[in-house]
Amino acid sequence: YYAMVARDGKLFQRRWQAGFDDKETNVDEKQIDFVIGSGNHSKTFLHQTNRNTLQVLPLSWYAERGGYWDMSPGYDQPDNPGSVRPVHYECIFCHNAYPKIPVPLEHTSSEEMVFAEPIPEGIDCQRCHGPGARHVSIASAGKPVEQIRAAIINPKRLDRNRQLEVCMQCHLETTSLDLPHAIRRFDRTPFSYIPGQPLGDFQVQFEPKGGMKDRFEIAQGAYRLRQSRCFLKSTGPDGPNLRCTTCHNPHDIPHGPEAAAHYNTVCNGCHAAALGRTGARPPHTTGANCVGCHMPKRRTDDVVHVVMTDHLIQRQPPKRDLIAPKPEIVERGANPYGGEVVSYYPAPLTDTPENALYTAAAQVRDRKNLAEGLPRLASLVERYHPSQTGFYAELAQAWRASGDVAKGIPYYEEAARREPTAYRLVQLGNALMEARQFSEAEMALRRATTLAPDEASAWGTLGWVLWQADRGAEARAALEKAVALDPDLPELHNNLASVEWGTGDQAGAEAQYREALCIQPGIAEWRLNLARVLATRGEIPAARFEFEQAIRLKPNLAEARVDFGRFLEDRGELPAAIRELETALRLEPGLWRGHFELAMALGRSGNPAAAIPHLKIAAQGTDAQVRAGALDVLHKLGQ
Repeated sequence: YYAMVARDGKLFQRRWQAGFDDKETNVDEKQIDFVIGSGNHSKTFLHQTNRNTLQVLPLSWYAERGGYWDMSPGYDQPDNPGSVRPVHYECIFCHNAYPKIPVPLEHTSSEEMVFAEPIPEGIDCQRCHGPGARHVSIASAGKPVEQIRAAIINPKRLDRNRQLEVCMQCHLETTSLDLPHAIRRFDRTPFSYIPGQPLGDFQVQFEPKGGMKDRFEIAQGAYRLRQSRCFLKSTGPDGPNLRCTTCHNPHDIPHGPEAAAHYNTVCNGCHAAALGRTGARPPHTTGANCVGCHMPKRRTDDVVHVVMTDHLIQRQPPKRDLIAPKPEIVERGANPYGGEVVSYYPAPLTDTPENALYTAAAQVRDRKNLAEGLPRLASLVERYHPSQTGFYAELAQAWRASGDVAKGIPYYEEAARREPTAYRLVQLGNALMEARQFSEAEMALRRATTLAPDEASAWGTLGWVLWQADRGAEARAALEKAVALDPDLPELHNNLASVEWGTGDQAGAEAQYREALCIQPGIAEWRLNLARVLATRGEIPAARFEFEQAIRLKPNLAEARVDFGRFLEDRGELPAAIRELETALRLEPGLWRGHFELAMALGRSGNPAAAIPHLKIAAQGTDAQVRAGALDVLHKLGQ
């Protein structure tokens, strides 16, 4: 459940769930500090943390149908991020004036997107006109008009390609799905693009080989326009005649009937001779609404509560209902495409070693072409030894994604050597932990905590490494410090709970599992963890509820069904227990504990003959405790 709350002159968003006893649980309330969006299509609300990070809140307001509330993008899925979805620098790049970044973070990589105060409130002139301080200074000094104008970028005075790029810096997203759609060049900081500079010097943009077909997304205005025959035919050696500003004056936006008349005039500037041709069906008149037919409004595929103008100018638009409701996206960012990722802009991409490296990195970043891209990137890195740290980090991540973390570790080490930041050291520590090199992981992570003693992720990862190394007291201390530094990271609470559970502190474990779920209640595995603790503590109705919620959230989570089956068996609910355990084994036939628990339930239900095959399977498993238990029961049965 969600609600907007007004209190003491401030606005809050509140989220809660109904618990096993129908009382409120997992209650979370956050103050609204900023609003993104003009309200023409939507408004999304942000919360500023005490660490000066920003979080997207779950509810957005959408303008369609006179205005209504629904889920923000990213929250329309079962395991949504609760209310702690971070606002990345890439988001603010297009949705606001350039903010300041704390100096230590500006030229290094960081996991946490921190902003320096004050955070700007809205798009400013400089997003299109570049830095304006000198312009203001000269104007304030009463200098001649020519000097005042020369001190600021006027997009009208740029060449055609640079003019278009002023708009394309934000309106050329090929897709919001995992691909990636763009890679910012590793030697550029997040807010270093200045209008008038070549956009390709700031970032390289990508698309699937063959393009995005008829998918229509919210930030694709320029991408769709550039596919139009009008655009392609208008483009010459000096760039396109048809540009965003051909139709749009950002300082004077028409609305209603005035807008239709304005856009008709623009279209007729090129197409007047075509009006009245016999081939047009029905015959066109000067009063026809060109845009209504040839650039119709469509519901976007990635933000399904928004209807936008499609900037792909088409002779015959699709015949289907383009604004029909669409279901909310279950897996935001999921992309069924698998194959080559190709450069889209700049076009063509200059054939240089650096650009070859970026194209190779695009194959592996979101795993769309990992099998082909990994050896390509590895070969290029070894051939050119690039100066940018990012290529070594991308290659390390690709090896880890391929399942061979050991091959990635040297590149994590090289990235950390070139850029000795807490962020790079935490990446290295995670890889070393995955490779079970706990001593080396601890060394890297202790360096990270020394460099950045307030970095919660460094302390949290260190705590988990220490736990894997059977150092429970130290693990707990590190995780407690991490939680104190950033109580909004739910995985820290979950990991601390696991340590407390493993060291016998059941009450502490329950409290921390509840904290994790209060922040992000849609994670089935965390529900299962809480259910186990509650069952052990004898809180039977609450435990049953959490088992059921875990299975509801992830029906194919076999271990949840095994544990729930054991829970039901202990309560004497044998038919239900057997159903859960049989379902678990259909999902995961090699689950040794599932076979053992099913055998126990079948035996208790008076069917030992059916239990024996499952005991024999469990006795061959790799779980020593399960194997010993199964062998003992088989021995007692004379098998």
